Amino acid sequence: MTFFQALEKSSAVELYTYLTLILVCGLLYIFSDYLKICTLAFRLPGPTAYPVIGNCLDIARKDLISREMAQAYKNYGPLARVWIFVFPMFVVFDPNDLKMILSSKKHTNKSMFYKLLHNFLGRGLITSSGHKWSSHRKLIQPSFNIAILEKFIDTFTDSASSLIDKLPKEETILNVTEYVNNCVLDILNEAVLGVPVKSVDKKEMEQSPFRQGKVVAPYRITHPWLLFNSIYKLTDAATAELNQKKQLDDFSRKMIRRRREILKTLSPSDRRCLLDFMIEISNENPDFTEDDIIDEACTFMLAGQDSVGAAVAFTLFLLARHQDHQAKCYHEIERHIGTDCSKPPSAEGIRELRHLEACIKESLRLYPSVPLMARKIGEDVRVGKYNLPSGTEIMILPYATHRLEHIYPDPERFDPERFGDGAPHQNPYAFIPFSAGPRNCIGYKFAYIEMKTVIARVLQNFHLSPAPGKEEVQPIFRMTLRARGGLWVKMTPRKVVVS
Repeated sequence: MTFFQALEKSSAVELYTYLTLILVCGLLYIFSDYLKICTLAFRLPGPTAYPVIGNCLDIARKDLISREMAQAYKNYGPLARVWIFVFPMFVVFDPNDLKMILSSKKHTNKSMFYKLLHNFLGRGLITSSGHKWSSHRKLIQPSFNIAILEKFIDTFTDSASSLIDKLPKEETILNVTEYVNNCVLDILNEAVLGVPVKSVDKKEMEQSPFRQGKVVAPYRITHPWLLFNSIYKLTDAATAELNQKKQLDDFSRKMIRRRREILKTLSPSDRRCLLDFMIEISNENPDFTEDDIIDEACTFMLAGQDSVGAAVAFTLFLLARHQDHQAKCYHEIERHIGTDCSKPPSAEGIRELRHLEACIKESLRLYPSVPLMARKIGEDVRVGKYNLPSGTEIMILPYATHRLEHIYPDPERFDPERFGDGAPHQNPYAFIPFSAGPRNCIGYKFAYIEMKTVIARVLQNFHLSPAPGKEEVQPIFRMTLRARGGLWVKMTPRKVVVS
């Protein structure tokens, strides 16, 4: 008797039982990977998770999460788990384990949670995966070679000089964060969009949606019912986010049209911007559309603002607290680029600011601008005694990895010599402020040159010292690392500094 003949002779109860079994088996097959991952999650240590909402309440407490991260390796070992709603994620801390994941082209897909950024960053290099990411990376990478990047030093210098002009001319205590963020946005306006800081279009740029952008993804993660698009799209937050995305797209299209016209008459000696390179890529590669240009422009503008701004502000704050390293940086600046602020520094001079670069790196170790990253692994990975199945969501916490005591003794101490010329070679996956491997930040060299130029300009003009009563910093977690209450520094014009 065949299966179908048996069904024909079955009673209603038997038929219902058969169909139920088929449905259950089908669901078990579909969710077998998820159940396998959940089973592993229940075996691993991690912060206390609540039914259904998991660790979402912990994530909402931005000050708590920084304290928890700093002690995570001590508390849980090299592999831990967290729950985002009903989705388990596995936190990998050790550089050797991170190397297996970050160095492999089989694990370049981003976590499903990056989809929450599509209405903010678009589908650019940060949020895309698979063929789109690899093809865009290959096309854009040549625009970030060091010879091209060093041509942006004049742009960095102009914006840094504008920052100096806006700072008070007498000794004062101020929150450097806002000043630095505006400077970085000025840099990106010219370097990405081609609008110079001294341009007549400055009023227009003040109204730029890139200056006013707001990311909603963290709010959705801490309110897990909003992870479902069918619910989220009914909210005012979704409407506001879509309106913001439309403003970003419309503004970007306007900038693209402007640069297309300018490119027709651009001479070899004129400054170029990243938009120019992407327009040329699009002209030569029809698959790289105007929508792709917009997504990548949004990625560079929005991701580049907070990350570099935070790094510069934290470095200035730390140099104010550590006078010996500030003095060493200043003498290095005197030696290699001089103190005449009317002259832009040379590329060679910026390259020679090695102690300043070490200070920036140590600042990024302590306060990485992007404190959290996530990947979806493409094949089984062995981490310690556990086998992580393909499809597992991995969380990477630079804030925690940068505090591993067996790699960085006395990890809370600011010690730029960890990155000095005589420092011992370390595992490259132990320092990951810009990620690492094939999916590292495409603009990290750009960022280092930018940060060195801006900080050097500030130190040429001001001596920094701690602001009384504001010497401590309390990091809080958003999309980028911030300091609660800002970063306050006493700034004294160099001409009134008494040696």
